[in-house]
Amino acid sequence: MKNLSPEKLLKSLESSFISSQESVLNFNHLAPSLLVNNCSQGKKILTAVTEELETCETFDFSVAFINDSGLASILQKLKELSDRGVRGRILTTNYLNFTTPASLSKLLEFPNLEVRAFTKGGFHPKGYIFKQSNYFSVIIGSANLTASALSQNQEWSIRFLSLLDGQIVFSVREEFERVWQMAETVTPSWIENYENEYLNSRIFKTPNLKEESDEKNAELEIVPNSMQQEAMLALEELRGRGETRGLLIAATGTGKTYLSIFDVKQFNAKKVLYVAHRETILKKSEQSFKTLLQNIQTGFLTGNEKDFISPFLFASVFTISKEENLKKFSRYEFDYIIVDEVHHAGAESYKKIIDYFKPKFLLGLTATPERTDGFDIFEVFHNNIPYEIRLQKALEENLLCPFHYYGISDLTIDGKIIDDKSDFSHLVSDERIRHISHAMKLYKSNEYSVKGLIFCSKVDEAKILSEKLNAQGFVTTYLTGDDSEKVREEQIKNLESENNPLQYIITVDIFNEGIDIPCVNQVVMLRPTQSAIIFVQQLGRGLRKDKGKNYVSVIDFIGNYENNFFIPIALYGDNSYNKDNLRKAISHGSALIPGTSTIQISEIAKQKIFSSINNTSFSQLKFLKEEYLKLKMRLGKIPLMIDFVQNGFIDPFTFIDYSGSYYSFKCKIEKKQNELLPAQICSLQFISLEFAHGIRLHELLILKLLLEKESVSLEEFKLQLKVFKIPFNEKDVHGILNTLAPNFYTQNDKKKYGNLTYIEFDFEKKVFFKTKEFKDLLDSSTNKNTSSSLTQSSIYKAELLDTLTYGIKRGTLKENEKIEDDNLILYRKYSRKDVCKLLNWSSDCSSTIYGYKTETSYPEYTCPIFVTYKKDEEISDTTKYEDAFIDNTLFSWMSRSRRTSSTKEVAEILNQKNNNIKVMLFVKKDDGEGRDFYYLGKMFCNSFEDTVMKNGNENVSVVNIRFNMETPVPQHLYNYLVGA
Repeated sequence: MKNLSPEKLLKSLESSFISSQESVLNFNHLAPSLLVNNCSQGKKILTAVTEELETCETFDFSVAFINDSGLASILQKLKELSDRGVRGRILTTNYLNFTTPASLSKLLEFPNLEVRAFTKGGFHPKGYIFKQSNYFSVIIGSANLTASALSQNQEWSIRFLSLLDGQIVFSVREEFERVWQMAETVTPSWIENYENEYLNSRIFKTPNLKEESDEKNAELEIVPNSMQQEAMLALEELRGRGETRGLLIAATGTGKTYLSIFDVKQFNAKKVLYVAHRETILKKSEQSFKTLLQNIQTGFLTGNEKDFISPFLFASVFTISKEENLKKFSRYEFDYIIVDEVHHAGAESYKKIIDYFKPKFLLGLTATPERTDGFDIFEVFHNNIPYEIRLQKALEENLLCPFHYYGISDLTIDGKIIDDKSDFSHLVSDERIRHISHAMKLYKSNEYSVKGLIFCSKVDEAKILSEKLNAQGFVTTYLTGDDSEKVREEQIKNLESENNPLQYIITVDIFNEGIDIPCVNQVVMLRPTQSAIIFVQQLGRGLRKDKGKNYVSVIDFIGNYENNFFIPIALYGDNSYNKDNLRKAISHGSALIPGTSTIQISEIAKQKIFSSINNTSFSQLKFLKEEYLKLKMRLGKIPLMIDFVQNGFIDPFTFIDYSGSYYSFKCKIEKKQNELLPAQICSLQFISLEFAHGIRLHELLILKLLLEKESVSLEEFKLQLKVFKIPFNEKDVHGILNTLAPNFYTQNDKKKYGNLTYIEFDFEKKVFFKTKEFKDLLDSSTNKNTSSSLTQSSIYKAELLDTLTYGIKRGTLKENEKIEDDNLILYRKYSRKDVCKLLNWSSDCSSTIYGYKTETSYPEYTCPIFVTYKKDEEISDTTKYEDAFIDNTLFSWMSRSRRTSSTKEVAEILNQKNNNIKVMLFVKKDDGEGRDFYYLGKMFCNSFEDTVMKNGNENVSVVNIRFNMETPVPQHLYNYLVGA
């Protein structure tokens, strides 16, 4: 909001403290609100703080405790505020010596901030004060400026608004000023003195011998974590079914190796083979085995050691796969074989080992089973996946080190932003090196010495980058695929050593996997994102927990890269390739990330990601075929559409977009002849294209009920709607009959869909029943053109059921969603045609809406307004309307040209209250988003003005109306729509 209306604020207070009548609910967004942390609902106190920081003119924080990770959670916003010159004051304390010296040092790096510390005893407030345009926004409660308090802990805070001269904000500010004047200015010398006090408070007494002995015994008592316990149960169940192979999928750092050892113990294996492709993995795994399974005899079969008899053998895949070495073992030599990084099993060396041995149980370990070379890793393990834990779940289970991801714009050189095709000279220019080094210094912990990995694209780039960073005072080295295993190990040891000054290893095409460096607390990505898998692999290098860090900083330099769309896929674990989901994730920032991890992306970098999402087609046959085959391999069968949803794969609506129906897509990929009648194929296309996206469940639910029944009573249908929390409206019965019959559709659609009517309704008996046409589709005879034993009827029914099940799943209300009247759900996306259906209009008039249309066929009129926020520069002047948000509560809109306030269509809108017209706003950012618009809710006329707009040299009349939004646009969506 740019300005706060006293009248609206008064209404909001009435809503909060006196009444919850509908007449005042429209102002709830201004009312005091409870802020909590609940990631499953997308709620974090951090979100409220960052939203206020985005728009404030000045800010004051009064917080008892500040730590390094807390500041890391808002570091991007602090940088933006500093760039804009927004002043801030932060008041904290040395009370209990909790606030970290490192966090205070970080604050002093920002010239726009003043920091003071109260040192005269107890100090425990947690308050955040933001000066906005003509009001203050205040957050007061239990949340300190720590990552846990802002994102994860059970905290209660209240956010309230006050006009500039409000008594409550006067009291809060007066108290802040009183304590501020009493506090000491924090300077580097003050921090130095405080650091001695801070460190002394953390020196504990040496434990007595008994305590020391207890601690050692406790260290030996390593027990499975929650994920490992679940996986062990799943493995036992798998073996209980007689299976001898299993593929375990687990994110880097979640304890795959320990889990395999726990299962070896559970299995009571006497002879075990552990296979990996690198000696460093073998050595660390052997140590882990010795830690968990005491008094075992271990040995190595590698290029340097040749042990063939130890009962616990750790073998290099390249050594044991040699024919002469394999033959020294019986096929049944080992009870239990573990193959690490098993996604490489398509290589001949791996295949020889797996094909040769016949263990009682074979376990494959991988973080990334997906492959693009066509090799079916799942078939190797008989499609048995007893357990899977990906990045998101691992963060939820607190198995990984939290991360703070900073997506910042790469450099603009000679007017061009770094992209996939940038000249090499630009990649290593002094200007870019300064840009990189500045970010490396800013986005690092001040609490721990930096231990970093830098990923870049070219060997020459790594070499020059290392030289130039070293010249600036950093201590770096670089490694490439040409460096030997020995050289790599030496440099890793140097990075891990507290006594070695090495800060960064710069790598090219190595360290994406198969390497374990727990000390890494900063990851720098200088290469274009090639895939979500590689992105997660590189991110994973810093996610292993370690005593030398509280979090890992991830700095991603985002240029004009074609594959930037992989960033939200990787960070949020959303593999649906649904563009709206990806935009939503980026717009929500950290709210959807579990735990204390955050995602902070600069506005410029966001626009590059949005641009990549818009410009990338996910409907290319090659891509769709790859995604289809991935799931087919995983399941070991042709997947249903609902399988894609349940397994977190690509949104199967992309197959419908490409082929008209999933059935037609499968026929193309599987090279199968169509087994259905032309009318059945048209029918599947109709149900798929018109209803499978789930914009309204009514049609899907009634068709699914009628698949198995001759008729369905209205009462039964109402009960079904109630199950899905859908309110019943008599108008919807007419709407359903309308959209499941030809008359609603255009002539072109009728030809495409077969001109069929599916259901009828007996208004006297209140019963739905199938038409003869629909019955004929369901009762077709066997297809004589195919050898299949299935009838056309059974194939059609199965395909239709899959389509309906998927559509119902896709359309089911999510948490916090609610169907408003007229079947619309706030912030979902709809096409003009969808809106015609949902509003129960008699026909599809989407091609003639031209921005807005008033429908007068019901006692309550509806007027949807469709706005493309960023107009195409090539459109004519008479349609380049200056529609814009004044703030997230007020929208300025232009009528069609050559209209005045007395023109009938405009006058109806201006008199909406008397005319009983619902005005509804639908907005999309630009034409790159496609045909769909976000539904932002109902609007009410605030004021209007007859004005003119330019049409070449001519001025044409137009009416500018300002509307109040019934519900304010959420800040994340508002920022996305109005952003550059």
